[in-house]
Amino acid sequence: MTLFALLIVLAIEFHFKLGSEYRKFDWFEKMIGFFKGWLEDKEFYQSWWQVGIVLLTPLVALIAITNPFDGFMYELIILLVAIPLLFFSLGPNSLEQSFAEYFAAMERDDTEAALLHLTQIGSASETDDAAVLEKDELVRHATQKILTEAQKRYFGPIAWFIFVGPFGALFYRLCHQYGNYCQKNKLQEQHRLTQKVIHWIEWIPSRLTSLLFLLTGDFVKGFHPIQDYALDAEADSNRLVSETGIAALGLDRGISDDTNEENYRASEIVTRTVIFYLVLAAIVSTLL
Repeated sequence: MTLFALLIVLAIEFHFKLGSEYRKFDWFEKMIGFFKGWLEDKEFYQSWWQVGIVLLTPLVALIAITNPFDGFMYELIILLVAIPLLFFSLGPNSLEQSFAEYFAAMERDDTEAALLHLTQIGSASETDDAAVLEKDELVRHATQKILTEAQKRYFGPIAWFIFVGPFGALFYRLCHQYGNYCQKNKLQEQHRLTQKVIHWIEWIPSRLTSLLFLLTGDFVKGFHPIQDYALDAEADSNRLVSETGIAALGLDRGISDDTNEENYRASEIVTRTVIFYLVLAAIVSTLL
């Protein structure tokens, strides 16, 4: 089931390039607003309780719908649920779609437009950092962002889907969506707590992605960053993924030149890593 569903979803995402416009989270924000209006004045609706209720309610509802079935019917229902849930958990937009305007601007040597498009990708804090980049830092920052966004959009939910199933992939996506919502609405306490959750749900997938980068690129050069960060429980997952990916591409740390060839190479290593995730899904499906 895992491999079959993953093949279908990745074909839709990368080959047919369909349906990403339907990945809307308006329902999630409406649910957050509903709980806020209903429970905000309740003493228990604070801190971790609030984060837990928001993130777990959709999962509990889906599990309650599928749980009454058993045997073959259960397997069929889970398959029918797994495909849309995994597809919904990717993105929300494709990497190609998000970076298309950046690449177009770089092709016409319009670095100001390229920087503008780049700052619109990712969270608000990353946008603030990108806004003060010098010209010669732009290409390397784009490479880092391609790698880290691939982790958030593809590799993270795929890893949780392989090992936990469709509900794990959805939980991963909702954590990131809730983190963005809290940041946008300046809910500092909820954002801080959600970032803790994100740190731990990224811990295993980021290390798995880094290992696969080594297999798809320069193993020897990429081994040093993963050696520095892999066993550190507090290490930043974005930094691990970006530094391992850059090293696996055979690039030196620091600032790159003013051409964006390495950005195309970063996109290629993302595609190769997706294929390795498929191989991993086949192995896990066989073992389980």
